[in-house]
Amino acid sequence: MYISLRSFMSNAYSNKYSKKEFSIIIPAYNEEKRIIERLETLVNFFHKNMGNPEIIVITDGCTDKTHFLVSEFSKKHPQVKLLNFSKRLGKGGAIIEGLRRAEGNIIVITDADNSVAPAELYKLITESKNYDVVICSRYSNGACLLIKEPFNRFILGRAFNALVKLMFWRMSKIYDTQCGAKVVKRYVISKILPDLFITGFTFDVNLIYSSLRHGFTVKEVGITYKHIDDYSKVSKNLPRVALGMFFSLVKLRLYYSRFRPLLYTRTFQKLSLFMWNATNA
Repeated sequence: MYISLRSFMSNAYSNKYSKKEFSIIIPAYNEEKRIIERLETLVNFFHKNMGNPEIIVITDGCTDKTHFLVSEFSKKHPQVKLLNFSKRLGKGGAIIEGLRRAEGNIIVITDADNSVAPAELYKLITESKNYDVVICSRYSNGACLLIKEPFNRFILGRAFNALVKLMFWRMSKIYDTQCGAKVVKRYVISKILPDLFITGFTFDVNLIYSSLRHGFTVKEVGITYKHIDDYSKVSKNLPRVALGMFFSLVKLRLYYSRFRPLLYTRTFQKLSLFMWNATNA
């Protein structure tokens, strides 16, 4: 399987994409235990199959050695770029900064762990040939869960997805907004970037829904997924993260409604700041 995949990739893409046409964005908050392994797997895989695409790692408010490790790694691998922010931006905020700076015509957003293997990222890239946005899914046809997430996360995840469908009818056929990889065309980002404002974990919903609102096509693809719970920011603070994500859904619903001005009132902005400080989600 690997040989045929590699052969197909080489024939189809080695001459088509340069490092300037293909970007990978990785938000990384206190990921010193995982980030180098992730970068090594990505660099090795894509070097063999698609050249050396631009890889942007965004560190924000890290209190560990993540930014130092990435900086040292980039000295040997110049395609890896580090964006370091001293203040906490949130996962969504970090991704937004990466999107602003990415040079590729095809942009891959992925997590700092290895739950989604590089070969699965490539599966999304191939699907993007016919779609504007492609998202991975743990619950669509073709998905395979090598290691399942804990039961409490599964239940909360399914409840969150049901709530998303209830609040945003355009997403009624999206089964997994939160799986850790997405592929977006640059022209999509150019159009929707002003509408991307959710800085926490609900950023994924912001990205998908804004794309749909602008008439872009979104494809959900089942992938092989391996849940990695070690050092997870979500599992360690699940109740707070769930509360923050729910509040972000409310903000997104207000943004796409006639009540959008409420978001800019002093009272709501104070509430938003309080929720961010309380949940970081």
